[in-house]
Amino acid sequence: MKLSPLSFFLCLLPIIGSISCTSYKKVPYLQTGEKGEEVRILSPAKDKTVRFQPDDVLSIVINVTGEPSVASNYNLPLQPTATTYGGDLNSGVGQQTYLINKAGQIDFPVLGMITVAGYTQEELSQYLKGSLRRYLKEDPIITIRLLNFKISVLGEVNRPGSYPVNKDHINIMEALALAGDMTIYGKRDDVKLIRTLPNGETKIITLDIRDAQIVSSPYFYLHQDDELYVIPNKTRAKASDIGSQTSILVSLGSLLLSATSIVILLTKK
Repeated sequence: MKLSPLSFFLCLLPIIGSISCTSYKKVPYLQTGEKGEEVRILSPAKDKTVRFQPDDVLSIVINVTGEPSVASNYNLPLQPTATTYGGDLNSGVGQQTYLINKAGQIDFPVLGMITVAGYTQEELSQYLKGSLRRYLKEDPIITIRLLNFKISVLGEVNRPGSYPVNKDHINIMEALALAGDMTIYGKRDDVKLIRTLPNGETKIITLDIRDAQIVSSPYFYLHQDDELYVIPNKTRAKASDIGSQTSILVSLGSLLLSATSIVILLTKK
């Protein structure tokens, strides 16, 4: 029995539909069960706040209400700085910073060498308050900033690059948002997290951000200097391969056309 073109097309529709559904399932983030279903994360990611480690750069400023002269004893001296604004060089002063050494310590005024590696911002603030209490009449106001907190996002994203982080934590979704989100060619189930540990060891972790349970992963929140690499899918790889093959074919075609033109000119003579 002969099928008309319309009947043939109608027969193909279920196949096309199933292929489309399969492809779509590879795209959305944080997939759950049925639409409208409430998903409860039994073990949400803990300890999202970054902990300080060797080679981190810290800004620590101590203030004491009503006693600015006393507070100066516990701050590093100001140093000259230079900034450029509108083409003009402006000079000023700025607070010096602390570089955490390989032993995880900094040399703090009055207190001497203290260990800060492993502390969060809040924990270090409380530790300093306790240590300075014997020298001061009132609890100081302590402001701590991690100045070198940055992450890098590479691969199939719209704006790959390194991004500074101005708060004490950032998760994978926020990092992708900084990079303009994944392109449609990025593999959602094969995102690589590259993390260098304080002991120098490098770990590469594979993450599937299609799964809503990713928010309970210990790697959902990023550390300083973490790198996210979004791997291209097969469609992107094939398109790249086709593009390179097309370029080669165009080049060969141009060469053959030039050679043919020369042969024709020579035979006419």
